[in-house]
Amino acid sequence: MIVDYVRLEMVRLLRDPGYLVLSLVSPLTMYLVFTSLDLTGRPGPQGAAYSMVGMAGFGAVGAVMGNGVSIAEDKRLGWIRQLRLLPLRPFEAVAGRTLCAMAVTVPPIVSVCLAGALVNGVSLSVGQWASVLVLLWVGIAPMAVLGIGLGYLLTGQQAQMAGLVCYMGLSLLGGLWAPITRFPGWLERVATATPLNRYGELSWRVIGGDAPAPAGCLILVGWAVLFAVFAAYAYRRSARTV
Repeated sequence: MIVDYVRLEMVRLLRDPGYLVLSLVSPLTMYLVFTSLDLTGRPGPQGAAYSMVGMAGFGAVGAVMGNGVSIAEDKRLGWIRQLRLLPLRPFEAVAGRTLCAMAVTVPPIVSVCLAGALVNGVSLSVGQWASVLVLLWVGIAPMAVLGIGLGYLLTGQQAQMAGLVCYMGLSLLGGLWAPITRFPGWLERVATATPLNRYGELSWRVIGGDAPAPAGCLILVGWAVLFAVFAAYAYRRSARTV
């Protein structure tokens, strides 16, 4: 049943190509601007590689937060009420929407990485490229689940505002725009506990020739579990409001 549900949601998603285009154009434009401004404080290819990961992740976050807004709109239109006729448990509904949200992140991730290689000369081994692409895609799952929870819990306008705060605030605090080493000491310590810093760290370590840190992976998994509980709660609560 969950496979059929994912297929249904993907068909609906692909009927709105404008959403996919917007999720691609914004991070790609910002990547080209950020590398020209040298906001990372790192020389040449090193700074370009750092920004490449950051802006690819930033685009992925924007895509999954936008998915939360679409869920809130679906709730207003009665689509969620129709879905409740299907034998889907809350976990299955959240998992299905998470997979759909993650699918939308592929265009911004791939486009920014292509720009890094073709425009700014980012050079990685085949294994590093593959690892970066996979980690950027898999690692966005916690934020996808958060966006889904916001969509089930809030109205369309509220979900849009909450998604924007998470999108911009956590991206900036997590170091996707500039390294957290440039933050004040206390803020740097706070940043290391955020999901987006640990998300970006997965790929930043790979481009530096290291494996993802176990501690960082555990923190990211912890956020994923917390957000999954929140999303399941929001799904159940939405049953009383639609």
